[in-house]
Amino acid sequence: MNFSKSRIPQVAVFTQLTLKGHFDSFRGIIQYVKLHGPWRLYHMEGRPGEQRLLDLKRWGCTGIITGACNIKDATLISQAGVPVVVLEPSPPMLENSHPLAKYTCTRFDSHACGQLAAEYFLNRQYKHFAFVGDPYNLYWSREREQAFRKIVEQAGGVYHAYKGPTRAEKTDWAVEQPRMQKWLKSLFKPTALFVAMDGRGRQVLDACMGAGITVPDDIAVLGVDNDDIICETTFPTMSSVQTNGQLTGYWIAEHLNRLMQGDRLKKRIYSSTPTHIITRCSTEATAIKDHQIARALEFIWKEAGHGAIHVPDVVRKFGSSRRFAEIHFKSVMGHTILEEIQRVRLERVCSLLSDTNLPIGEISQECGFERESYLAKLFRKCFGASMSHYRAEARNHTWSGLDIST
Repeated sequence: MNFSKSRIPQVAVFTQLTLKGHFDSFRGIIQYVKLHGPWRLYHMEGRPGEQRLLDLKRWGCTGIITGACNIKDATLISQAGVPVVVLEPSPPMLENSHPLAKYTCTRFDSHACGQLAAEYFLNRQYKHFAFVGDPYNLYWSREREQAFRKIVEQAGGVYHAYKGPTRAEKTDWAVEQPRMQKWLKSLFKPTALFVAMDGRGRQVLDACMGAGITVPDDIAVLGVDNDDIICETTFPTMSSVQTNGQLTGYWIAEHLNRLMQGDRLKKRIYSSTPTHIITRCSTEATAIKDHQIARALEFIWKEAGHGAIHVPDVVRKFGSSRRFAEIHFKSVMGHTILEEIQRVRLERVCSLLSDTNLPIGEISQECGFERESYLAKLFRKCFGASMSHYRAEARNHTWSGLDIST
């Protein structure tokens, strides 16, 4: 079917926006439309009383963006005769027999998410770890747990998983809450707890409060999606994994636009990945019992990624000689104060490279590097690539953790 470039595309969007990942993707789609549109969009998410769009041909539909759906709707979409892209299809939708399996789609890398969470807590020197999954044990929850557990057990950590809710508990949080409180009380303190999604994390924090468990000193809690409405309204505020879902939405809209213009494109899977962790009060602690080291680390984590701090600034937190502070820090952490400062700074650099379009010079200043040339040399030494190359590749792939000892 040929589509005139002068004709304004009419795109039907069939996806719910209740999940933060879907909402971020939709924001990316809107961003693309604002820059390269206009498009005529009709968004339908299945709300009660919502007016449906059933006769796509009569409406003049030229493209469809759909999320997960039942087999009946999937068949109708595939028979519409227009280009289609799919947001986060479920595993059955990827099977060759499914009507939507042939279309370009997005997929969130939940294994990378679990790995990032594990490394985040390991850097804080935790030895005991726990996981609370989605109440319905959905595939992305299982994938996050598998990767999280693998990394922490490889590092010698002690792992505990919360048993999923019973049928009665699934339908009523008030029924499940007492059992979760009992389980949380049974955990070794301190424990680093990873939660499959922010909404579940809010329940965990609620259960901790009801059980008299101090967060983050007894249990540190980390969620996924960085949903501000949830993370900023929990007590304490909740740390969460940030993803590049908005960028993925932009890519999928660009792909659909090319299809509507008549380009013959092969099926692609656009990977949505975790980029970094937004630290809030629920993880602002370390499992290190040495108060001097813990105080120094908290200072580094708070300041190093946002300004110019130096080793003497950290040494002052020890109230001792620089030689003692340096030797003591390395004996506990296994690396130097300077290496820890550089690690935190480079994490911030990577976040800004992947999540913003800031010039590299501005990123250098923002992260406390006095000379861009020094940052460029250090970055290449740690990652084996230039910052420009990293920025390009980070939008398609997940990079491995940096090696601060190089």
